[in-house]
Amino acid sequence: MVRMVPEYADAMRSMRAIWIDAGTRDEYYLDLGAEAFRRSLLDTGVSPDVIRFELFDAGHGAIDYRYPLSPAWPAGQISG
Repeated sequence: MVRMVPEYADAMRSMRAIWIDAGTRDEYYLDLGAEAFRRSLLDTGVSPDVIRFELFDAGHGAIDYRYPLSPAWPAGQISG
């Protein structure tokens, strides 16, 4: 995904809400990928106002308590 951002820069800049999150103890190091993705978006000119970026204290599994958060913020951005 990170390497695809420049190719799809126009589409990324047209987004009204982008949710990115990962656990700081992710066993697959998706937290590093999430940070790289955010940086790539910003470098491509995506407004920081449309990006919600969160690193939370957890691993890769048993994070179902976070599932309700991921549609809530984007829905508010899109409808508001």
